Amino acid sequence: MKYYILSFLLLSVCRIFNISGQIIPERQWPGYRGYLSSGVLDNSNLPESFDIQKMLNVRWKTEIPGLGLSSPVIWGDKLFLTTAVSKFDNQGIKPGIYGDGMPVPDSSVHDWKVYCINKNTGSILWERTACTGVPKIKRHPKSTHANPSVATDGKYAVAFFGSEGLYCYDYEGKLIWKKNFGVLKSVAFDYNAAEWEFASSPIIYKGVLIIQCDVLENSFLAAFNVKTGKE
Repeated sequence: MKYYILSFLLLSVCRIFNISGQIIPERQWPGYRGYLSSGVLDNSNLPESFDIQKMLNVRWKTEIPGLGLSSPVIWGDKLFLTTAVSKFDNQGIKPGIYGDGMPVPDSSVHDWKVYCINKNTGSILWERTACTGVPKIKRHPKSTHANPSVATDGKYAVAFFGSEGLYCYDYEGKLIWKKNFGVLKSVAFDYNAAEWEFASSPIIYKGVLIIQCDVLENSFLAAFNVKTGKE
């Protein structure tokens, strides 16, 4: 399966710089739901409509392998995205309203990847495989193995893949540190066989990376120095 990242004009006309050319943190989209998780960006000059086939109000389109529900995040001219790639998991994502809560019956080897993309052109600046293996938790038909969005602060990009670990990269794609928390049981509380995969996105605030792991067993909150990984 493959999915596409589409750069609408909203990704290219947002006012992210001040007159002196310095990046304004409040005008970035550094994690899930944007700056301070507010979900809004005022005065962004969004287009009222777009057409993918006609490329109307779409600046570029880049093909990304695998499956991922992580949101694109942006700091300056860099856009970050994650995906989980398997040659055999061809079930896709099944949207809609239905009562099936059982996971996708797949135990194939996956590659968990982090992409850094030029926001203005769609070109891939770097791609890193964070880990490779069989997912420790299966996914819901509406879910993927790459649900959490990246968190960035303009210096580091942190990707969280649940049971597959937490990974911190610098802006050149160098792995700075990583952590493994074991199996994070993202399952139905009343039926363990209903595995749905992890989805909580990390955030960075004043140099501190914060993660929330609300799972069936041993739930926790944790904070780390984003530069060193020290708890």
